Amino acid sequence: MHDESKSTGVRNTQNVFNKIKNYLLKSKALYLLGALCAIILFFFIMTPNFITQTNLINVARQMSINMIIAVGMTYVIISGGLDLSVGSVGIMSGCLVGVLMAGYQVPIALALMIGLSAGALCGFINGLVITRLKVPPFVATLGMSNIARGVAIVITGGYIIHGFPPLFNQIGIGFFLGIPYPVYYMAIIVFVGHMMMSKTEFGLNVYAIGGNEPAARLAGLRVDAMKLRIYTLSGFLAAFGGIVLTARVISAQPALMQTTSLEVIAAVFVGGSKMGGGSGTVMGTLLGATIMALLFNGMNLIGVGYEWQQVAIGIILILSVSLDKLKSGQQT
Repeated sequence: MHDESKSTGVRNTQNVFNKIKNYLLKSKALYLLGALCAIILFFFIMTPNFITQTNLINVARQMSINMIIAVGMTYVIISGGLDLSVGSVGIMSGCLVGVLMAGYQVPIALALMIGLSAGALCGFINGLVITRLKVPPFVATLGMSNIARGVAIVITGGYIIHGFPPLFNQIGIGFFLGIPYPVYYMAIIVFVGHMMMSKTEFGLNVYAIGGNEPAARLAGLRVDAMKLRIYTLSGFLAAFGGIVLTARVISAQPALMQTTSLEVIAAVFVGGSKMGGGSGTVMGTLLGATIMALLFNGMNLIGVGYEWQQVAIGIILILSVSLDKLKSGQQT
């Protein structure tokens, strides 16, 4: 009797390990974990300072803003869309909040509400242009990117704005238990984003739209209304990220976040989301963002220039999408 129960326990354990193995193989997570380990090992050999508590906290802080924005981008890409405006919308919102506080002495809470609302409005307009005017997401959000960047320059006059209340600056530079505040924001938004995507009807609808939009419409799903919500969420999170960055650098700078859209999109694709929609997870995006953050931090430590880091982003993005296309072609 004892031997039988023992063998049953072994079989159950084996089944669990087999399920985990199959999940990793199917979700691309195994390859991502392998890449993560390879990056850590390489840079540890190149510079022992790579694996230190101080540097890892710095990596988490560096990736926090992009990851906050990447949660919204994950929803957009899984739904079959694309948002090239997140960097410009983010810094426009940050500049707006900065100008309101420094130039007009608007209370922090009200300035934050206005800045977040402005970002959400930009996302909503993106959704309207895409759903009502039938403009492709690439064109619609590229246009919004130029508009938002222009607005940021106009409201700041092209200058760097200083003089924020110290309490606002703490949003970006403060620590709690040795961990920067932005890391906590990232953790909360990732958790909520993951739960929404995996446990709610909203998340299921996002997958449905990306997987087969005509079928989703035939099934009675209000696709256009869903897209409006998705792009509004993307704009809101872009604004949140831009405001946190403004607080972190203690200034409103319209020239910031020039490459944020590309970095965020790359993190989503590296994390396993599929071009064209229907596939991906928030946790996969987190893994992709972590890989990229460690890679760029390691390149900084060994003295690789910024221009070559941008080359690396482009190569990573092309490889991620290319591998996804090759895998899709093999399955069909």
